[in-house]
This record gives sequence, structure tokens and C-alpha cells, in this order.
Amino acid sequence: MTKPMHLARLAQLFLAIAFVALGLAFALPNAQAADKVKKVYRDYAAMGVLAEPAPANQSVAEMDRKSEGCLTCHIKTDAPTMHTTPAVRLGCTDCHGGNPAIPGNSDLPHDHAEYVAARDKAHVLPTQPDSWHFPSSANPKRSYALLNQEAPEFVKFVNPSDYRVAREACGNCHIQAIEAAERSIMATGAMLWGGASYNNGILPFKNYLLGEAYTRNGQAAKISSVGYGKDGALSDKQKNRGVLADLYPLPTWHVIPPGDIFRVFERGGRTINSQFPEIGLPNPTGRIQILEEPGRPDLKQSNRGPATGLRVAIPALNIHKTRLNDPFTWFMGTNDQPGDYRHSGCAACHVVYANDREPRHSLIYAKYGRDGQTITVDPTIADKYEKDHYGHDDGHGGDHADDHKADKVAGNFLPDVYPPKSPTGHAPAPASGHAGVKQPGVKYDAEPALDAAGGYKNEEDGLLNSKGKPKEKGHPLQHVFTRSIPTSQCMNCHMHQPNIFLNSYLGYTMWDYESDAPHMWPSKQKYPTAAEVRKVIKRNPEGAAPRGKWADLDFLRNVYDLNEDLNDTQFADYHGHGWNFRGIFKRDRAGNLLDADGNIVNNDDPEKWRRKGEGKFVEPGTNPGKAVHMMSIHAEVGMQCADCHFEQDTHGNGLIYGEVANAIEIGCKDCHGTPDAYPTLRTSGPAAPEKGHNLALLRNPDGQRRFEWVEREDGSRKLIQRSIVDPKLEWEMSLVKDSVDPETPQFNAKAARAKLMSKYGAETGKYEFGVGISEEDRAHRDPDMACFTCHLSWTTSCGGCHLPIEANWKTESHKYEGGKTRNFATYNPQVARDQMFQLGKHQTTKGKQVAPVRSSSALVLTSTNINRERIYVQQPPISGIGFSSQAFAPHFPHTVRLTETKTCSDCHLAQAEDNNAIMAQLLLLGTNFVNFVGLHAFTGLEGGISAVRVTEFEEPQAVLGSYLHKYAYPDYYTMHVERNGRELKKWVRGKSLDKGLSGETKAFEEFVNIHEGTRDKVGCLQLRGEYLFVAEGKGGFQAYDVASIGNKGVSERIISAPFSPFGHDTHIKTKNATCMALATNQPIAPTRSTPELRELNQEQAFLPIYNYAAITDAEEGLILVDVNTLADGEFRNNFFERFEYADGSDAWNPDGVLTGARHIHLAGEIAYITADAGLVVVDLADPATPKVAAVRALNDARASAIQFRYLWVTDAEGVKLFDVTDLRNPIARPEATVPLADAKRLYIARTYAYVAAKQDGLVIVDVTNPLAPRVQEKVTLDGALNDAEDVIIGSTNASLFAYVADGRNGLKVLQLTSPDSQRNFYGFSPPPRPELIAFAKTPTPAVALSKGLDRDRAVDETGGQMAIFGRLGSRPFTRSEMEKLFLTRSGAPWKVSDKVDMNRWVGRKPAGPMNARRREGEPKPAAGAQ
Repeated sequence: MTKPMHLARLAQLFLAIAFVALGLAFALPNAQAADKVKKVYRDYAAMGVLAEPAPANQSVAEMDRKSEGCLTCHIKTDAPTMHTTPAVRLGCTDCHGGNPAIPGNSDLPHDHAEYVAARDKAHVLPTQPDSWHFPSSANPKRSYALLNQEAPEFVKFVNPSDYRVAREACGNCHIQAIEAAERSIMATGAMLWGGASYNNGILPFKNYLLGEAYTRNGQAAKISSVGYGKDGALSDKQKNRGVLADLYPLPTWHVIPPGDIFRVFERGGRTINSQFPEIGLPNPTGRIQILEEPGRPDLKQSNRGPATGLRVAIPALNIHKTRLNDPFTWFMGTNDQPGDYRHSGCAACHVVYANDREPRHSLIYAKYGRDGQTITVDPTIADKYEKDHYGHDDGHGGDHADDHKADKVAGNFLPDVYPPKSPTGHAPAPASGHAGVKQPGVKYDAEPALDAAGGYKNEEDGLLNSKGKPKEKGHPLQHVFTRSIPTSQCMNCHMHQPNIFLNSYLGYTMWDYESDAPHMWPSKQKYPTAAEVRKVIKRNPEGAAPRGKWADLDFLRNVYDLNEDLNDTQFADYHGHGWNFRGIFKRDRAGNLLDADGNIVNNDDPEKWRRKGEGKFVEPGTNPGKAVHMMSIHAEVGMQCADCHFEQDTHGNGLIYGEVANAIEIGCKDCHGTPDAYPTLRTSGPAAPEKGHNLALLRNPDGQRRFEWVEREDGSRKLIQRSIVDPKLEWEMSLVKDSVDPETPQFNAKAARAKLMSKYGAETGKYEFGVGISEEDRAHRDPDMACFTCHLSWTTSCGGCHLPIEANWKTESHKYEGGKTRNFATYNPQVARDQMFQLGKHQTTKGKQVAPVRSSSALVLTSTNINRERIYVQQPPISGIGFSSQAFAPHFPHTVRLTETKTCSDCHLAQAEDNNAIMAQLLLLGTNFVNFVGLHAFTGLEGGISAVRVTEFEEPQAVLGSYLHKYAYPDYYTMHVERNGRELKKWVRGKSLDKGLSGETKAFEEFVNIHEGTRDKVGCLQLRGEYLFVAEGKGGFQAYDVASIGNKGVSERIISAPFSPFGHDTHIKTKNATCMALATNQPIAPTRSTPELRELNQEQAFLPIYNYAAITDAEEGLILVDVNTLADGEFRNNFFERFEYADGSDAWNPDGVLTGARHIHLAGEIAYITADAGLVVVDLADPATPKVAAVRALNDARASAIQFRYLWVTDAEGVKLFDVTDLRNPIARPEATVPLADAKRLYIARTYAYVAAKQDGLVIVDVTNPLAPRVQEKVTLDGALNDAEDVIIGSTNASLFAYVADGRNGLKVLQLTSPDSQRNFYGFSPPPRPELIAFAKTPTPAVALSKGLDRDRAVDETGGQMAIFGRLGSRPFTRSEMEKLFLTRSGAPWKVSDKVDMNRWVGRKPAGPMNARRREGEPKPAAGAQ
């Protein structure tokens, strides 16, 4: 330690001691009172503010009496009864309670003592006034569990439709709807709670039993369905439709142990003083505890108080304490950012808030902004302004003196709100030029009523009050219930995760931190304090947010306004959860932007996002710019969620469902029909009643029919649907029967071929289709395949999320009773792609039909203890059934388009032979593109193992030296490039003291490459969960414990000891272990998959090979080792033993066929082994009796890699290709050989092969067509990369990286794509543009690498499932089901063209010329075509 540093630390210690001494005298009372909510006792009965439940009927006189005093202040109101019809007779206190006998004086300022006194006597007052920012009536921000803590009398006062009290206020008329809504999936959130529990191993039940419900007093409650069976039990029919009998509250996170037994746990804080343990903020000096410094325990906590041990289930903590699971309808929205404004209960949907300015998302509401501001005529609310805007701490209330003149406020009415004639005479004033309904000649993007009193709106401030100040946020647009619910209201809840359902419907997904990074990251690196970090994370769960510009609320609010200057993407105007959402645009597989006709749009075209003359927003029916924004065609024309999801979908039907798909009553054919019939307009989904609801009976708020058949001039009929939100908006429904009928103008040849294709077409070779194909003989029958399988345009997938937990800050729980404990978690999406189109089997209630599948919840977990020790990093959990938690699920992304739909070559072999990678992606075999490498690159050496630190630990976890690193961490990037010369080496970053006299903002960060010596050269190594499996030559096979790899408090981070005969020995002696392989690198626990649980959860069994590690030994052959003991949670029985084959041997090498074995690749139960004999194919369907399936002679065979139908093998002559359509019978394709002087190992990532080629460096080969490979580049870095032995590929955020084991040169890290180097980085497989960003020297030559975690692989090539599917009965395809997509029954591959040949038509001839609406690229139909 240098002398200046020593003196600085000593001075800091003295200051700390002095501060603590003063703190003991002055801070103790405050410390003890910390975190206490100030509650006020209210005797509501004595106050005279209680009211009887609202009656179903009453006289006008009775109604008036219950509003008399209220209307002396609320002299104008939007709808006195909250209903638009005067037939409803309700007084104010019927719904809200309060004392209607107390008059007020509306002429007084609102802060006048007399006015305040009358208000407080007439109103029901809160017991927690500070939490409600009383007397403000705006919804408080991030209130979470407040409704459970508050008196139900006040809950009723602020929101009579809250489920806790709705029976009293609304039950006499709406009890059925209330009881249904309480049980609806909108309220219970069962799909998230249950999925998190099962997918992450917390509970073993896939038929969910956890959900959210509360009593009147806010207590967690069990809820039950009313069954139709005996004694109220569920009937078999109900069960078959996915109805759940009961839902129980999720136990509080404190008592939920980890579902997966990560064996390294927090060991207790170092204790400097028995009274003041050192925990909390990082500090190198160990300075004495300061009472109640943020994040440190007060005197009531012990050294091992709640939340410091971290032995909890991180997913459960995440649900309880982050905005990942934002409030469902039992709670208010967070009311703090565009997309988050709403109330609870029925009002969550039926009372509209301003959330989005985009007309296609909000229609007539768009003009009112996105800030939760009101247009009410009620003078007690209309002129309140937002104090935050002017720098005040309190976000509510403000300067109401002289704002009481009601005649200064103009009235507005929303679409189904008509000025009722109030019996009291207080009719609302007429609209003043800015009514809610779209006016003739007014564009949707026009500024509404800028000449209104006070200036009604401007871009910067949103709606203004009569004094020109921004209106207070957190209010509904009006005091009125409406059925005209815009999509912008739905987005409050339907954003989990940030890349599904509503976001994809609108054409967006989670932003990845990289696109247009210069606009989103500050030019100077941020060093936020712990308090600043927590302030941001409270409203945005991303760990990266505190470092970005979007940590600033004003910047976040106006991100949409950056769009005109952006190069890579376009942002949404809503920011629910504080997130940013990037637009998805039509692209080809290389990533080129495309226009509506399929032409490439130049990246520098100034009209790619907006055409000349187009406004910031466009009207429904318009695609802005040349590039096609891939929002659903329904959304593009202005269709809102409520136009499709009718009353039952939102209210529920009184039964409990655990899955969204089960709770839906609408189906595509209900409105669009089938190839054989026009729509019945009867609902048919799982939640529909026996004969469905009749949609023809629906009427909109203005009285018009929702659906109506209309006759055309030619006598044919069309079906129109009218918008429930905008009375002037309607659209014609696309009818399937017309689209496949060549005699109609609506005929679509592609649609007809898809819907009427014969299932025998491949067998006959004619691919016939047409109306002459009977329904039962069609290939894509409705019962067998979901409509949206073909009709969607893109599917988003979450390639992974990082959930780190820390125990150094007091944070509140968002659920149940609330409360604070000292821990928190963040939620960090890592890879969100939009090109991962995948198929599988839908859930049982959907008939197990073929449907799109998405990666839905791929978690890696990190835990930091109270001493800031990283006790485990990036550990993937394991599901309740033992499959990995790399969860997949059938999914309808709501991305239906008219022309950008799926084509034949998206699901079947292409005639052009250019979709091998597409098929691998489709079948969930993985593409090795989105693999997760993580904090360390595990590198095998000639003399050991090195875990090379390659990323930042904080979020975003940028690869050191990368494009993202440059923008997110400019100072650290400069240090890496300039100070370290891009070398990854041991060094320490940070400062002892910052401006706060601590190490808080620039805490010390140690970078170190962990090394462990081995007995011999490492031939292969693979990280899986907590263990690194290594083949180390004459040292045999060993599993190393690497769970503590990030914990500098552990002396041996790669642990080979303590092993003992009493309970731990994971070493197997062999003569010369050259390589090893696991059936999957995703953590699994096959022993959890019992027959009982498989039956209960409708799961498949593991293939037997998943129990073992397969080791090749150059002398002994093939050795199997059962590794299940490492995943059984019992660490005292971790003994490895050789598996004994059926013949009694423990090594398998018949006739010496595996002599010289040097590499093994497992494709499920098929092993491809390179040996002296060449390529040896071994069938391991029964591991006890392996079989040699094939031997293919090669010259010095070295390594292999598979992708769908092709296997690439390196040998002394280069890279050879084998057709493995029959996995057990490789067929050589010599025309595809790539000659190379010394090819070693290779890696196939989508359409590129990356070959480690010794002196030729990294050779990149384009294998889009595997039979016609093309060497794109030989990367030698001017001779610096000249000893390449191995290579792996991984994705981090939006970029692609290569990690190269460069022999004597160590490890090289190359960035292959970035927004700088490859403008088309969003493509399925854009051409790589390699650039060196980092390197590491290794103690001995680097010869092998551990492959990154597979994130798009759910099943192996033989049909063995490895990853959990999140719906009951859903699963990946079996091998035989896969083969139906590309093999005839005789085993011959069949191939398709995306062009329609009308000569294949079967059925009646059209009366005249084929009147087909052709799409781009379609041929004209041939004359006389059948």
C-alpha cells in the first residue's frame, strides 16, 4: 500500500468514528423510527361517513339527497353516476361513502381553512395520509401494497370498483361480473406465479395452484372455482378446458427456499464490532457501521437479520420485490411513467387514463397525451398542476387559489359519454372544440385545441391547466366508466415480459442497449451512488437503467421524440416499467430493411422511418416510412385489444384459469371462418360456453352493431366490424372462405395453397391443393395446426434474463402486506431477438396442435451477500420436473400481417437448399447463435484451465472492449483499450475515496483470470451449472466445482478439493481422456422426473443418455459416467464411478473402432466420434448396449459439429460435409469440402461455420447452402491470430462475438457484429465483420473452449427433450414428428418452393379468368389451370 493511500484511509476511519459518535447522540431516535408508516386512527362511524351498499333502484329524491353536499364543490362532473345512461340512479355516497349533508363553498380557494374543514368532514379520510399524498386525489406513484394496508372505507372512497369493496358499491347490479373478475387471470396472475414456481424448481406442479387474491381487509386469500360436478367439484369437462379448482396465495419469499440447491451460500458478515456488523455499502476500510445509513440494519436487526442470508428463491423474490411483476388488477398501476397509469379493480380497465400518444394504440384518446392527465370538467380536479414539473419533491397537488372558477374549465366527453341530464341540474358544459370523438377533418396527429383555455396541450408538458401549467398526473381522463377501452390501457399489465403479447402486437420488443446507443447513453460515464441506483430501480427493474440517459424521467418520457434522428430502430411512445421498446421492421435473413414490395431500403435512406410530409404520428391504416413496421395488421388499421377480447376475456367467467390460452373464449375462425364456411360469429375458445357467445348480438356504446353482414353491389356479402373505441372507424373482415375461392375478387393463391394443400402432396410429388381436397385430407387442418402458425409475421424470443440479488439495501415488497427487508433483485433481459421462429406442440386444452413456440423465461441467477461477495454468479436453475429452466412455451405473438406471413420454406426443406439453419431454429434444435458465454470464458490449456474474465459484472454486462462497453462504460472502455492495451489480465479498478468519502461510486473491482492446473492437456471442457466437466488426457476425467468463480473471498475459486473417501470424489482415472460431451450444457436433474410427476404434469421422460457424461479415451474407447449425483441436492454423495455396460466392461471399444478417439459430439442418443478409423457413429439409445451404427473413413478425423441435416467434420484435408438426414447413416457430400491446411475444431452458428485453422487463423465459411460453401474470410489479425485451436460463438445483447483459443497466443475475443460494423445486425444471420476487442495471455497454450449455454435448443436431434415447456401438455416435436415436415413415409426428403403453381390446383374450374390477388413474386396463374 502506498503512503498517500494509507493516510487517506486512516483519515477516513477517523472521520467515520467521529461521525458515529455524533450519530449515537442524535441519530438513534430517528434510526429506531425509520421505515415506519405514519397511520392515523379514524372512527368512520363517528365521523358519519359510512354508507349503506349502493341500491339497485331508488327514487330521484333519494339519489339527490346522497349527492347534495358533494355538488356544492363538485359543481360540474363528467357523469354524475359514473354511467353514461340517466337510467342509473346513484348518489355520490352510494359508491364512495362520505357525508352528503356537509356543504362546501366552491367560491373559496381550495386551501382556505373553511373549505378544508368542510372537505375533511364530508370525505372519508385515509389512515395513511402521507402515503396517499393527501389531500391530492391523484393516484400515488408506485403504491403497490398500499391498498391492502389502507382501511377498506377509504379504498371505497377513492375507488368503489376496487375488488375489496366492489360488492358494496356495485354488487347489487354487477355481482356476477365482480365475482368473475376476482377470479380472472387479469386479477390472479396465476400464469406468472405458477410458471415461475414450476419452471424454476420451486414447486413440482405444472397445473398451477398459486395466485393473487385478497379479502376486504387486504388479507391474502384462497379462491375457488364453482364446479359443475358432484358437491361443487370440477367436472371432467371443466378440467379438460383448463379450469383450476383452487388458487392459494404465493407464500412470502422469506419462507421459500431455493428450488435449486446452489451449494455455496452467504456465510455471515464479518463483525468489526458486536453491535455494528459491517454490511451494506462497499467500503475498503471496513469503517464502523453508521446507524441507518441507507442499506444498513438498525438496532432491531441482528447480524443475521432478514434478507441478509440470501438463502431464498430468487425468482420468488423477484416477483415480490421488482417491477418484473407489475401490479395486476388487485392493485393500482404504478402511475409514474407513460403506459403505467390506471387504478385497480373494475376501474383498471373501464376508467381510461392517458398513456400513449400513438393513434393506432389509443385512437381518440391519443390526443390527450401519455401522462395520466385529466380532461375532467370537475373544478376540484381540473386545474391541479404537477408540482414535480417545477422542482418540488411532492408530486401532487399545488396552488389551487383562484382555480375554483368552474366556468373557466371546458367540458370534454369520451366516446360513449353523453351529457346526461342530472336531476340536480348540474349538466356538464358542452365540448369546446376538443371533444373525445374524432371530429370531421381532424387528423389523429393534429394538436387538439391549442387555443383552448390556458393552452390545452403542448409537446413538452402534455395537458395544461387554465394557467398554462402542466396538469397533475395520475388522474383518469374523466369520471366515467366506459367500454371503449384503448390498447394503451391494456399495456399497463400486458407487458410481462417486455417482449410478449401487447408489445409484439404493436410491433415492438425490449430494447437491447445497443441500437442507437449514442443517443441513449451519456457521453460521460455515470457513477451513481447506491441511493441513486435504488431510486431508479424502484421504477425500472433494469440494473442498467441508472447508468443510462433513461434514468432521467424527462428523457425517458420523450424517447419517442428521438426517432427522427435514429439510425437503427424506432422507439415506442410508452414506457411501462420504465423500459424502452424498439420497433421491429421487415427484413430479409441477412438483415436488410425491406419495403412493402420486398425491395431493400437503404440504411441511409432519409425516408426509411418517415416519408416526406408524414407527421410524428400517422393515422390508422398507415405504415409510416418505406420500411415496414411489423405491427399486427389488426393494430395497423386501428383495432384495439377490446375489439377482439370481449367481455368474458377480460372479466373472466367465474372460473379460475392458470393459463392465458385457457382463459380466452375467442378463436380466429369465430370472426374469419374456415375454408369451408363463413364465420358463425360464435365464440369457440376453451373459456367459451357450450355453444359460444353470439357476437352478432354485440352492440357498441353508440348503439351500432359490432359485427354486421353487409351486401355488396354484386350481391355478395361482406362482414364488417366497427371499432368499440372510435364510432367512425370500421373495417372489412378477411374471410377465409373467400380467400380460397378462385371465383371471388378476394382470392389469394398463397392462402389457398396453405389452407388447401393435400397432406399427401409430398408423397405424390405433385403438391396438389384446391377446393377439391377434402377437409380430412388437408395438410394444415384447423384442429391440427393453429391458424397463427402461418399467419404470424414474426415471433419474439427472450434469449435470456439475468436476475441478480443483493442484500445491501432496504426495499419494500410489492405484494401482500408490503413491508421492507434488506435485499433486492433486478431484472435484466440479455438477448431479445425477433427472428427465432420455432414450432412445437400446444397445450392439451388446445388439442396439442402445432403452434409457434418462443423462449419465454431463461433465467441465470446471481447472489451477492452482505459483504459484497459474489457467492454465485450466473447460475441457471432447474425446473420442478428436472428439465432445464431454459423455458419455452407455445405462443401467439399477435403479429398477424397481410403479406409478411410465413411461407413454405419457413417450415419445410427449400428447393434452393438455403434453409438448413432456418429448419434447425424451427425445430428447436438450436442454432448456436444466441448462446450465453457469461462472465468468464472457460478455456482449456495444455497445462490447466483458465476462467478468463470477459465482461463487466454490473449491468449491462458488456463484453470488455465491445461496442456496448464503449457507450455504457466509456471510462472503463478507455482503461481497457488505452491502459491495458485490450489485454484481459489481473488488475484492480476503482478508488478508495469518492466525493462521499467512501468507495461507493467507484468501488474497487478486481479483474482476475482464475487458473487451475491439470494433470495433462485439456482436450475438452464444458461448463454446466455449478460444475466444469473436463477431459484432461492422462489425468482422466474430472468435474470441478466452479460455483464460487466470482467470489474473491474463496481461496480456491476452481475447486478440486476438499474431496475425500467420505463423500466427495468427482475424478475418474482413464488412460488418455481426449474429449468429453454432455447431452446438454443446460443444467438438468433427471432424477426429479419420476413417473408420478410425469403423469401429473403431462411431461416426457428424459432419454437415458441424459444421465451421463460421455468420455472418449484414445486407448480405452468410450467411457460413460453417471453425473446425476451433482444435481440431487445431496453433496455428501458426490462420487463418480464408471458406468458398467451390459457385458460387464467399464469401457467400450469393439474391435478397436474407437482407438485414437479424439473428439465426441452428442446429438441426443447418437454420438459422432472422430478416431483413427475416421468418423464413427455410435447409437446410445440404450447406453448399456452401445452399437456401432456407421464408420466413415477420413484422413486424420479431428472434430465434428451438427446442424439439422448436416454434419461437418474436420480432417487433414479441411472441412468435410455429411448428410445426416438419417442420423445413423452419414452420407458424404464431397462437393461441399472446404480445403484447409490444418483445420482443427469448428462451430456452426446459423449460416456460418467458424473453423479454428491453426496458421490460417479463424476461417469463416458461409454455409447458407451447406452443399455450396463459400469461404468469406480468413481472420489472422495481421498474423496475431496464427495458432487457432478452437472457437465458440455467443451473443451478448444485440451483438455477436467469437472466442478463439489461439494456442500459444492465448484467448482472443472478436466482435463479429455491432451497429457500427454491421448495419444489418438485426438479421437472422448477418455477415460477420470481425474485429479484435480483447485478448488474454494464458500460462500454457489455449487449445479448447467451453461452449456457451444453449438458449434456443429445447430438444436434441433424436427428439430428446432437455428444456422445460411452460404449458400443461406442451412439448417439442418428437423425432418422428420432425420428420413429417421434410421426409416422405419412405424416408426421402421432399422440398418446397415459395412460388405458387396454379397447375397444381384441384377442384372446380373458375367460371372465368382466375381473379387472384397476387402477392409480390407470385406467378400469374396458367390458363386453364385446375
